Amino acid sequence: MTIKPKAPVRRFDIFAEWNRIKGIKELGLSPNDAKAYGLAVAEVVAARKFYGHRTKYRGATREYIEKGEGTPWWRKMASPEEFNEKIIERMGRDFYENVFSKEIEKAYGEGKDYMEIRDSLRNRWNKLLRK
Repeated sequence: MTIKPKAPVRRFDIFAEWNRIKGIKELGLSPNDAKAYGLAVAEVVAARKFYGHRTKYRGATREYIEKGEGTPWWRKMASPEEFNEKIIERMGRDFYENVFSKEIEKAYGEGKDYMEIRDSLRNRWNKLLRK
C-alpha cells in the first residue's frame, strides 16, 4: 500500500524539513529546536520571496548574532508545535514519518543539494494525490 500525503507537498514543506535536518546535523540543535529553526528559515525565505523584506526576523537575528546571547532568532519566529501543525499534520503524520522525512534525510545524507531534489520529490508525491 502506498502512503499518500493528505495535502499537496509544497517547496515550503521540503525547505522546512531540509533545514530541520540541517539544524540537527550541522548546528547540533535538539529535535525541538531544529523544528523551530527549520520552520523559521522557511518563513524567512518565503517572506523575502513574496514580500521583499525580512519581517520580524531582522532584529532578532542581529541581536543573537552580534551579542551571542538572548533567545535564538528562530525561537522568536516559530515553535516545534507550529512545525507539527503546519508541516506534519498538514501532510499527515503517517506520510511525514514513513515517507517524507526519510526520503529528505536520505537525500541530505547523500550530499544532494536542496535545489536538485525539491521539485522531483514534490512532483512525485503530489502525483499520488491525483490517483
